[in-house]
Amino acid sequence: MTPGQTSDDRPEVSEAARRLKALREQAGLSMRAVAEALRWPLTRYQHYEDRYKRTFLPVELAREIAAILAPHGVDPQAVFDLAGIGSAIGGIGSPPAGAPFRARALGAPPPVARDLPVMGTVKGGSEGFYFNEGEPKEFVARPAGLAGAANAFALYVDGDSMEPRYFAGEVLYVNPNRPITRHCFVAVEMQDGQGLIKQFVRRSDEHVVLRQFNPSKDIRVASREVKRIYRITGSGEAS
Repeated sequence: MTPGQTSDDRPEVSEAARRLKALREQAGLSMRAVAEALRWPLTRYQHYEDRYKRTFLPVELAREIAAILAPHGVDPQAVFDLAGIGSAIGGIGSPPAGAPFRARALGAPPPVARDLPVMGTVKGGSEGFYFNEGEPKEFVARPAGLAGAANAFALYVDGDSMEPRYFAGEVLYVNPNRPITRHCFVAVEMQDGQGLIKQFVRRSDEHVVLRQFNPSKDIRVASREVKRIYRITGSGEAS
């Protein structure tokens, strides 16, 4: 913060998020239209305009959005700038002036297989999520660390209670086979299906003690209300 600036004066979203919104509006598209073009739930795309706090957008996301906005008169380079990509990347320059934009000219890698199920769904606008009942609604790319873990799955972060460790919209990778240890990060499945993303502190016959970072505090949950605790093994931006 600058001198004299209070926590209330700090921007709630990054400049990249503000510029993304401006470019989408320049294209005359709604957030829902962009989300559908990405084949994303609306709430997932909204995160990048309304709650995203990092300096740059993920590179692959910028490439996809550039391809969506280009037919509506938005310069692809304006979108690449949001990911910190200059006028050339990997030896491939921007398209010549007036040339039609083609996503394949960006040198994007071939699509990766998406076989890791997303098992958490935000419901009702409340902070937190519920574990899916039945089939997963989405699949994401499986990181190398989960290769061979047939029961692994992913979750999306909702809310800001674990910032700065995890931010809303990030994907978390879960390996149910990994043991739960003190201070590891966990996804807790409650008996009613509700999910919590916290840091594990300790467990007794009566209570499970969890820690959140924003605001910093420990949370005691009755052990009888906990169905299962899963270890989080990594996180990242899904593309």
